[in-house]
Amino acid sequence: MNILENRYFQILACTFIIVLTVFVAVLINEKSQPSESNLITVTGSGEVYATPDVGVINISVKTENKEVKNATDDNNLKINDIIAFLKDKKIDEKDIKTTNFNIYPVYSYENRTGKRILNGYEANQSLTVKIRDTSKVGEIISGATEKGANNIGELTFITDDNETVKEQAKKLAIENAKVKAKELESLLGVKMMKIVNYSEESYMPNSTSYDAYNAGAGMESMKAISTPNIQTGQNKIISTVTITYAIQ
Repeated sequence: MNILENRYFQILACTFIIVLTVFVAVLINEKSQPSESNLITVTGSGEVYATPDVGVINISVKTENKEVKNATDDNNLKINDIIAFLKDKKIDEKDIKTTNFNIYPVYSYENRTGKRILNGYEANQSLTVKIRDTSKVGEIISGATEKGANNIGELTFITDDNETVKEQAKKLAIENAKVKAKELESLLGVKMMKIVNYSEESYMPNSTSYDAYNAGAGMESMKAISTPNIQTGQNKIISTVTITYAIQ
């Protein structure tokens, strides 16, 4: 046998060993992976009720004037008064955020000719405010309207440390899933061997949210609003977990 033939058989032998090794590895892996017929899935749920400790509200000022400068100046004056009022009520600057600011022309149309007529300009600015002392929510709604706010809404009560509440609900959901798994072991005569898949989801189905007032009311009627009695209620957090077991 010459050197070339010897080299050929060496390559062939190495190739055979590699193919055999891969085949054995695949076979072992297939045996170690449970088939779909040897899997069972259980779903558990947990609920936690938490008293909200933060109120979140949207406060807007809309101002119209024939001159764009007058519209913006008037709007800025009112917004600045509202911000000063909020800070006087111990609302931290980091909890006051401008979420909208725009200026645009206001037009009307002649009935006969359809001609567009410029009537003036509208300036609109919105603040999103976190109120960490929920007992002050009604007072802040009333005070903001006195300072010129003509749209107050999207009031929502939240739990500031929401992740802790979610963790509590998740733990309850996992315990619920474990109980269901034990029941199935007994009823079906199987044994849960190991977890092969896990997923979770948390949500708040009934968070308190409603509009306080809107700009449909004229400014004079807005100023006459008394301090409303706002109740925070409770928020429900639901966690759902899905666990898939390999069974024997």
